[in-house]
Amino acid sequence: MPVEIPPPPPGIEQPKQKTDAPIMDMREKFARKTPQSADDEARTREFIEGKVGMIRSDPAMTDAEKDAAIAELRAKR
Repeated sequence: MPVEIPPPPPGIEQPKQKTDAPIMDMREKFARKTPQSADDEARTREFIEGKVGMIRSDPAMTDAEKDAAIAELRAKR
């Protein structure tokens, strides 16, 4: 059975020219249109508490660093 040699990979396309297209702020277009549901909020709490658990078990962090990191996470809720 002969071994088939694969074709060479396609060449890398370089952009033809830099455009002067404006950079637009699209945050408002993609902003949440509806309030978070109770289910969304519960998942967010679970996610944060999982991160808190990871911080608490990190042997490389001091107790003060852990407390600061946990406080920062909980403030983002």
